[in-house]
Amino acid sequence: MRFRAGLVFVFLAVWLGVGCRKPLAPTVDSNLAPETWITAAPQDTVTTRDENGNPTNPPGTIPFRYHLYWSGSDQDGQVAGFYWAVVETTGSVAGLPIPPLPGPKPRDYHYTTARDSMFIFNVHEDTNNRQHAFYIYAVDEKGKADPTPARVIFNTLDLFPPVPVIEALCGVPNPPTGSRATGLIFHPNEAWSGSGPLPTPRETTIALCDTFSRGTTVSDIVPIGSFVHIQWHSEIRVADNPAVAYKYKIGEGNEVEFVQVPASVTSAEYNTTETNRLGPGLKIFTLRAIDVAGAARTSPETTRRFYMNYIPDTWFAGPDTTPSPNPYTVVRYGNPLTGQVRYRYYPVPGTPSNPNWAVNIPGSLLGPDSVNVMPAKRKPNKTFFEIYTESGSPPQHRIYAHAEGDTVHMNSWVLVYGGGFDADSKYALRITIGNPNLPGIGTTPVLTSTGPNGSPVGQHFRIPVLLDSIGPLRAPGTGIISTFPESQIYPFSDPSFVAEPHIGAYQGMQQSGKAYTLLRSEDGDRGKDDRIVDPVAFRDSIDQGLITPGMPRYALKDKVLVFYVNRAPYLLQDDPSFQPKPGQVFATRRITLTLDKTADDDPYQTTQRKVGGFDSGNPSLLLLRFSVTFRGIRTGSNPPRDTVWAPPELARKTQTNLQWNLDVPGFIQGPNVAVEIEVCDCKDCEAVPGQGRCRRYPPINVTIPALTAEQAAQSRAIPSTGPGSSGVMSRSRTP
Repeated sequence: MRFRAGLVFVFLAVWLGVGCRKPLAPTVDSNLAPETWITAAPQDTVTTRDENGNPTNPPGTIPFRYHLYWSGSDQDGQVAGFYWAVVETTGSVAGLPIPPLPGPKPRDYHYTTARDSMFIFNVHEDTNNRQHAFYIYAVDEKGKADPTPARVIFNTLDLFPPVPVIEALCGVPNPPTGSRATGLIFHPNEAWSGSGPLPTPRETTIALCDTFSRGTTVSDIVPIGSFVHIQWHSEIRVADNPAVAYKYKIGEGNEVEFVQVPASVTSAEYNTTETNRLGPGLKIFTLRAIDVAGAARTSPETTRRFYMNYIPDTWFAGPDTTPSPNPYTVVRYGNPLTGQVRYRYYPVPGTPSNPNWAVNIPGSLLGPDSVNVMPAKRKPNKTFFEIYTESGSPPQHRIYAHAEGDTVHMNSWVLVYGGGFDADSKYALRITIGNPNLPGIGTTPVLTSTGPNGSPVGQHFRIPVLLDSIGPLRAPGTGIISTFPESQIYPFSDPSFVAEPHIGAYQGMQQSGKAYTLLRSEDGDRGKDDRIVDPVAFRDSIDQGLITPGMPRYALKDKVLVFYVNRAPYLLQDDPSFQPKPGQVFATRRITLTLDKTADDDPYQTTQRKVGGFDSGNPSLLLLRFSVTFRGIRTGSNPPRDTVWAPPELARKTQTNLQWNLDVPGFIQGPNVAVEIEVCDCKDCEAVPGQGRCRRYPPINVTIPALTAEQAAQSRAIPSTGPGSSGVMSRSRTP
């Protein structure tokens, strides 16, 4: 019984205990979050949005140094502080559009209890502006944060970065300070004697004053290997914004990186170690002054431009053509159409395949002087050689000395020698020791590499030909020009390339026309005389008056040597059997022509590939082409009127034995008749420019019996069938 009462009591107690427990308290946070707002800043792009959530106004622009204000409130407590972050756009990569602003990461936020601050927003160095976003949110005393941070997006612009200034004492000879280059420059000895001293070097300092200007020729040229010193400072453009660093580089493009140094460094030097050594060529030094925001003045750039390595000078150094003291015949052949003036030719023993062909001609470089007289010591002489074998039994081997305006034989060799001067480069030849084609390598001055001595190491040549073209006279600046490429440097014997193991410039002249010779020296640092690139355009501009004596480039006229190729064929009018003679009277209306009395000093056909002269084994090379017209008064014309008769059998006729008897037709009254003769040394002159040249002779006036009145009346009744006019004849270009 007791046990039952106790058990009931226990259950009752448990029931009463459960029934009296208090309910659990709810887990609701009653602490309200604080609010945050920006009180003074660029326009808040959070609140100015359209119905789609897009900003309705573009971000505003502020200076890079800007004072921002913000505030916050808490309804059930107080704001303990703020967390702020700044994010910005990156620069453009590879020209792609700038990506959008990124969102802030937790590590970007900073805590502050202040409600304002002066910020310095950085900018892109190349543009001096950048887009930023400023985020800030408040936290209360219990650490609760505003879940909707205030945000403002804006552009930062740095309008007044410091100006870098490169210092130089411009106009001061050998300046002791400022930006400058110091090196050795050779000065030519004006005594052009092969036995005289070589040029002497002198240390020279040049102020670097040439600023950046595209499209212009650099004015500051400094010796190769010069010690280069660049000096600078910067000038403040707005208060409290000095340069905190400098960046500089030599070179252009993104592949050349800037070197950054502290603001205390105000100079740079080059050619002091192997790592900062400057080679030949154009150098552009660019300087930037960087302020606290990372801005720099980039337009216009602050630069110094200079060219390291003096380009070599070039001149023609041909044979001496004065009659004395050299005992040679002087009968030089001049203009191709006017015939002989005076030239010097040298009898040559042997043949071109015989070693005796390489003779020593006094007063020229065709001999030992070519390897003993340095280019800087060669006498300027605007002449050249021609090598040609004339017809005869046996053939006559000749070397001619020519001057500008002379004419060389068609299919001849021309040989041009040059001299030159170089102010700074080493004499580093590009030839192989032991080359049998250049005896004297390493033992003669010209063929021995040394340090700088005032001479270039070789030359290039180019001889384009303005081809003779039968037809209307060419207009200025027009015509077909042969495509002779510029040669490699010579002397040159690198086995990897086509060797040029010779001292002079050799070229076979196998096209008829006007030749323009250009030599270009090259120095040991591969700097090339580049003052003239197109010799045809340059000399034609002078001849047409486009470049006048008052212009600087006119002084380069002697750098292009002009001559003609192909001696025109000619009539042997002095031959007793030549007909018709000027003033000849014919007893009948039959005119006799003996056109076989014609000569050509340099017969040649394009099928002949061997260069050097007349091919005695092929007598069929002599090719002449004739055109003959007759001009007189037309029968019965009133007033008298000229008419032309062009017999078809004498229109561009190619024969070697031309003896003709032609009856003058009745539509030419007489008694006065003019015979016009054109003779060419080419067959297809109209179709193939450069094949040959034509010479048209002045009219030869002859007399024939005039028609009687009855004959004239009968002639008027017969229709004229004259085959053309003087246009049938070719027209040749007179040089």
